[in-house]
Amino acid sequence: MLNRLVMLICAVALSSVTLGAQTKPAPAAAARAGEGKPEPAAKPAPAEQALPLNIRIEVVITDQTGSNPGAKKVVSMIVGDRQSTSIRSSASVPVRMPGPTGPSQSFTYRNVTINVDAHPAIILKEPNKILVTFGLEYFPRPSGGAEEMEPGMASINERLGLIFESGKPVMVSQAADPMLDRKITVEVTATILK
Repeated sequence: MLNRLVMLICAVALSSVTLGAQTKPAPAAAARAGEGKPEPAAKPAPAEQALPLNIRIEVVITDQTGSNPGAKKVVSMIVGDRQSTSIRSSASVPVRMPGPTGPSQSFTYRNVTINVDAHPAIILKEPNKILVTFGLEYFPRPSGGAEEMEPGMASINERLGLIFESGKPVMVSQAADPMLDRKITVEVTATILK
């Protein structure tokens, strides 16, 4: 009985070694199948180098109410290829609060703001074209220069990525005031300076 038990244990041990050897491929076969080494990670594409050129970016904001001629605000900046630039312009203007007029008239202050961010990149395959990532925040005075608080004070906040031909202006947005007969148009020109 003891002999049978020992023979059975030896048979089980031998069969597990034999099965293990059958399921593992030989080292040469594993190398041929590509299982032995992980695939190398793909190398990232090298970043394109900035050209030694500056780009002038001009933003024209036209703020028009009704049939009145539109008030224009112009922001210009010069930035190197593939560099970022920001301009921040703001002021506080007094705005008359509704209520009695005269010496007891109360005022509050409202910030008026023009913030522009830009990041241009000259397209190397078409060197007369520029990809511009552009951001604008515009919080204007009350429409028509009124000093009274108006409902739904207009503002624009936009982020765009556009391709420009050097020197050609493009109307990038036209927004209608949701409360008044007011229209705000934004035109951008990107020009490569040589």
